[in-house]
Amino acid sequence: MLMPNTTKTKTILSVQDLTKSYGGAIHALRGINVDVHEGEFLVILGPSGAGKSTLLRCLNRLVEPTSGKILHNGEEITGKRVNLRALRQEFGMVFQQFNLVKRLSVLTNVLTGRLGYRSTWRSLFYNFSKEDKKIAIESLARVNMEHKAFQRADTLSGGEQQRVAIARALAQQPTIILADEPVASLDPKIARQVLNYLKQVTHELGITVICNLHQVEYTREFAERIVGMSRGKVVFEGTAEDLTDEILHRIYYKDPDEEEKNGK
Repeated sequence: MLMPNTTKTKTILSVQDLTKSYGGAIHALRGINVDVHEGEFLVILGPSGAGKSTLLRCLNRLVEPTSGKILHNGEEITGKRVNLRALRQEFGMVFQQFNLVKRLSVLTNVLTGRLGYRSTWRSLFYNFSKEDKKIAIESLARVNMEHKAFQRADTLSGGEQQRVAIARALAQQPTIILADEPVASLDPKIARQVLNYLKQVTHELGITVICNLHQVEYTREFAERIVGMSRGKVVFEGTAEDLTDEILHRIYYKDPDEEEKNGK
């Protein structure tokens, strides 16, 4: 297993008092404060409904926060004046359901990660340069999928599709990859392969990975640092060694509002 890099100190992303409410009644995020270090593999751990997916979507502005700030490399990226096209080039996204275009080839799917760098008319006609294609092939090679570059995406297994999705995110050349439950639909052997590829990205390319997981065993095995969420709040921050049974009970079973009332 890859060992964590303990020399990371630079804060690449800072989340400050972030909230997200829907209709004034549903509070998906409630005062989130998290600093993310450059080149680390950070796992956000928690049950369904904890707010993990909402948090990731706020980071790349797929969802608009209700209040609070997000800073990327010291610059605020919340607010209406932000160039969303340029911002989203910095954040690669890996989804639970892969989100590939099944009728297109593996290579073309990976090349869609380059669309943010292309003009509108080139994007419409999937017109890519030789440099784009070189980047896409190199990205596929990082997940050992270059030999299937010209296959249709719908001929691949689930694990292979998720590796292509990682390659697509790499082709984007982001500073951060956001992975939202990327192994939820995969068997344990394939899940570990996918998480290994994601972790290699941090060590070999210095790309920060923020990975949502609900599986405790994978979190303990792969996370360099863990943020535990429950009902829209951060209730734990630490390493795998700090993730005790008591902490897990707090993440999965306790109401953080009740803990606050009781002074815990």
